[in-house]
Amino acid sequence: MYPDMDTAARTPENSPALPAQHISLDVLHEKYCKEGESTAEDIYRRVARALAGAEKAELRPEWEARFLDNLRAGAIGAGRIMSAAGTAIQATLINCFVQPVGDCIQGVDAEGYPGIYEALREAAETMRRGGGVGYDFSRIRPKGAEVKGTHSIASGPCSYINVFDQSCSTVESAGARRGAQMGVLRIDHPDVLEFITAKRTPGRWNNFNVSVGVSDAFMQAVTDDADWELVHKARPGQKVLDDGGYLRDDGKWVYRKVPARELWDTIMTSAYDFAEPGILFLDQIGRDNNLSYCETIAATNPCVTADTWVMTSEGPAQVADLIGVPFTAVVDGAAYAVESSGFFATGHKPVLTLRTREGHALRLTHDHRVRRVSHRTRHLLQTEWTEAARLQPGDEIMLHDHRAMQGWEGLGSEAEGYLLGLLVGDGTLTHEKAVLSVWDERLRHVANGSPVTTGIMSAAETAVRTLDHRMDFRGFQRPLTERGEARLASAALRDLALAFDMAPGHKTLTARMERSSSGFHAGVLRGLFDADGSVQGHQGKGVSVRLSQSDLPLLEQVQRMLLRLGIASTLHPNRRAAGMRVLPDGKGSSRAYATRAQHELIISGDNLAVFADRVGFEDDAKSARLAHLLQTYRRELNRERFTATVDCLEDAGHADVYDVTVADVHAFDANGLYVHNCGEQPLPSYGCCDLGPIILPRFVRHAFHVGGTAEFDFEAFERSVAVQVRALDNVLDVTFWPLEQQRAESASKRRIGVGFTGLGNTLSMLGLRYDREEGRAMAALIAERMRNAAYRASVDLAREKGPFPKFDAKDYLGSESFASRLPEDIQADIRKYGLRNSHLLSIAPTGTVSLAFADNASNGIEPAFSWTYTRRKRESDGSKSEYTVEDHAYRLYHALKGADAPLPESFVSALEMSAADHVAMMQAVQPYIDTSISKTVNIPADYPYDDFKDLYHHAWRAGLKGLATYRPNNILGAVLEATPAPKVEEAARPEAVAAIAAHAPIDPMRVVIESRPKGALNAVAEKIEYWTQEGKKRLYLIVSFMPIETEDGRTVERAIEFFMPVGQSSESQQWITSTMRALSLAARGGFLDRSLSDLRKVAWDRGPVRLGTYQKADGTLVPRWHDSEVAAIAYAIQNLIAERSQMELPLQNLDAPSPNHTPTMTEQMALPVMAGKKCPECGAHAMIRKDGCDYCTQCGFVGSCG
Repeated sequence: MYPDMDTAARTPENSPALPAQHISLDVLHEKYCKEGESTAEDIYRRVARALAGAEKAELRPEWEARFLDNLRAGAIGAGRIMSAAGTAIQATLINCFVQPVGDCIQGVDAEGYPGIYEALREAAETMRRGGGVGYDFSRIRPKGAEVKGTHSIASGPCSYINVFDQSCSTVESAGARRGAQMGVLRIDHPDVLEFITAKRTPGRWNNFNVSVGVSDAFMQAVTDDADWELVHKARPGQKVLDDGGYLRDDGKWVYRKVPARELWDTIMTSAYDFAEPGILFLDQIGRDNNLSYCETIAATNPCVTADTWVMTSEGPAQVADLIGVPFTAVVDGAAYAVESSGFFATGHKPVLTLRTREGHALRLTHDHRVRRVSHRTRHLLQTEWTEAARLQPGDEIMLHDHRAMQGWEGLGSEAEGYLLGLLVGDGTLTHEKAVLSVWDERLRHVANGSPVTTGIMSAAETAVRTLDHRMDFRGFQRPLTERGEARLASAALRDLALAFDMAPGHKTLTARMERSSSGFHAGVLRGLFDADGSVQGHQGKGVSVRLSQSDLPLLEQVQRMLLRLGIASTLHPNRRAAGMRVLPDGKGSSRAYATRAQHELIISGDNLAVFADRVGFEDDAKSARLAHLLQTYRRELNRERFTATVDCLEDAGHADVYDVTVADVHAFDANGLYVHNCGEQPLPSYGCCDLGPIILPRFVRHAFHVGGTAEFDFEAFERSVAVQVRALDNVLDVTFWPLEQQRAESASKRRIGVGFTGLGNTLSMLGLRYDREEGRAMAALIAERMRNAAYRASVDLAREKGPFPKFDAKDYLGSESFASRLPEDIQADIRKYGLRNSHLLSIAPTGTVSLAFADNASNGIEPAFSWTYTRRKRESDGSKSEYTVEDHAYRLYHALKGADAPLPESFVSALEMSAADHVAMMQAVQPYIDTSISKTVNIPADYPYDDFKDLYHHAWRAGLKGLATYRPNNILGAVLEATPAPKVEEAARPEAVAAIAAHAPIDPMRVVIESRPKGALNAVAEKIEYWTQEGKKRLYLIVSFMPIETEDGRTVERAIEFFMPVGQSSESQQWITSTMRALSLAARGGFLDRSLSDLRKVAWDRGPVRLGTYQKADGTLVPRWHDSEVAAIAYAIQNLIAERSQMELPLQNLDAPSPNHTPTMTEQMALPVMAGKKCPECGAHAMIRKDGCDYCTQCGFVGSCG
């Protein structure tokens, strides 16, 4: 079907066969061919046979053939699969793994994570087998933390990253594939500043890419210009405590606070200059995770406000009471352990007030998730997690059903609660006593000596006898017959009311009364309903129990207390409006009174039976009426579904918010609403990347509109995706696992990563620009069709082989995850049959597989970086060769249109488009990829720094999961034009030199000045700001000048004294003082220029220093870098002197092109030579990271990827 790889590169249908590029054959033979193999076809057969080995014996021939056809069609494996599948070597087929690192040296830490050196051993084994490794070093205690076991101070995670880096180099030198490594540190770790700036030191962490895990809370703090706490659970040493370290309510230690914007600026400056660290938006990764229901928390979102009521096994409590306090959460009547030390602060955030039509209310952050009803039938409810801000009026959300709970211990007895309920409803509280009033028509007809006792009076008498009274306490007094009222006055009842935070003038339910036992709850509610409640309705209209009050907050408390007892209710505010009403005046007549608005709480349905059982009435008439209505009710009472309907969402300003981690269910009761506990981990410990890209250009028909309209063959693409899913699922069964933990983690979730490569070329071949809306729309459509085909194929696999072990349809589809956004028909099939793989999609760098198998198609999701470049190669015999490497679409276009045909508009390279267009492509595709997209945003060297920072804010607001950038500069790749060396003139004869010297004028700038002139001298002071690996630094430089007269009578100024106003408290300040004194002596001795020149050459081991700029030939200003702080200050002094004398500083211009050089067409199209690491093939310091791989811009050598 396709020509052999040795003679031709595979091309789309309707396109001419292209001869294989030298680069493709080189990479194929060097990296993928094993003994006896020489062509891509040989490799395809080996890989297809290996993957079919996971099938049943009778199915293997069929699937070997289908896998082989799919490989030929363009569905290849990632580098590890293509290299090692089907070989006898014990190498993994998985590209990358997540390696946990705990906070101890050996063994496992208190949370079960492997210690540092145990993790190092595991990582070394993984890399030895060919896998790359990613680490989160945030658990390691920071520098300055206390180490109790050895009575020492910790050195921090950065010191141990040095060890991991060296281990990687050792594995590489042993002959195995270089193990690519990714290191991550959270933005709130106390050592994050050292982590960010570490790679400013040349040679440090060469085997690592580094990223900072950033939370939404931090990004909001940057927006609000707030301080940011750097925290860790490890206790700091005494020095940190002396400097202001303190223990936070969540049990973590605050090592120090920094301005969030200052920390952000440090990250941005490093990314701008060094392309690292990358940024991972942890909360966005977490929100999109399909397995949030069964994976451990690594990143947390902000949650609810401190006044929120939470149900615990010890009874109700507010969040403010539970900060840093361990407790057991009650969710739907069942107890669940809390994994965190109670609630902990997550920031000061914008909050919403969520209100329901039933009267419930909760203040929470926009992204806090609430359990929403997604589908309702007569018999069941289907639910999902939805962010609060996405809720709409009319949405149903879940309440907690605590009917299964039998009660809880706590403050107060049932009798005490009943008395206080009566007091709130119909009582009086003064400083001397509390008076209960019982109203009953029967009390109007009491004859002398004929006492009447009502049910309420009897219950109150019994309850009040449990209090300590004086011996002469007689209970209820003789009724006031004209009023139908009986009164009970008690000082002991007053004391009880005061103990529960009531007060004269404040006779209502209090927070302390709500923090009470279940018995107290029942008692206080019974007292309130006895006093102010009613039983209404009949068989035809329906029955209800109602409570009317003018105090709306009191009814809201009653609603929460009822719900904890398993009784749902509805609250109707403003049932009767405020106004004037004619009422009895207590003197036998009536008059108009101003009345407050009346609100009503209603209990109905099967809640009535629960109310009668758990609360009930002591009032004879109300109790009898409710019992009669329930006994004679002919229809079945409506079953309570414990749902509420969203009424509105209101902006509630900003507030401190708090989070908690609840085991297993990851939810809690917040004012009765069923809400998420906000935390989850984007990748589990020992997780892996099982990757396989599909070469998109193979599915373009009539490329560049030759022979018809260019189009993408979606049907063939979807068939290829389906087979690729099965192939990658089989990889998990046939691969060698370096660690048992990795195998177990993979077996439980079966993550795979179908992706694509060649998107940039595909769009060019379709006549679409990568940086325009139509290009992004096509990319999104390709990603969407890939998603749907992959998930359908995984459903089919689940029907055949079974779903992944941790699959739970309700939780998998019921959360606000990626899977919840799948088309309805796919979700229905997942519910019915399950899913074979928890995650299915990932767009990763394709690196060498794109070179070897895709004719150098554009990498992954990236646009083409360059259309052509020259590769120089050192051969095995020591000779050198060079050849041209061309982009696949570029080659195909010229094959179809002719070698001289100008490129159409659809050819746009990475550096020709704006940074915003790069981000826009990620934003278009990300909604259809369930894990991550690896993409580099390429920006020009002169890209404005403020715009650069805005890129990251835009990415965060757009909901992207991370961002990496690449800006060429004189550290990572400033464009270097070759400049011919000037011709060496014939050496001057000695006699000529002597003759010239004899007539040379005296240079007044070099005359020795024996002593400092007396009196005041002219001076200039200048502030110097520069960057080191420790961040931004500032110094003030003062230079004194002495007027000197030249031979021609002019007066010029000569610098003779240097001073910097610094103290002597640090090493840097001491050497600065010494250097200034030495420069002052050199200035008076006449050899200042030479001294400054020497200082410019000083290098140190603490990384380059950024100060100043220089102008390239095209006028672009780029940052200037110096080898040390000494060199940077010498440069600053040179500039200051030059500006003072109004002379141009004579610095070497290494960037100026030769005036006689005319670049060839190939040179104009080629990727420019860029400064970077040393290339192992040609020796040039020109190795950069391009499309996720090490790439030499001098000779074209491609190193490791990942």
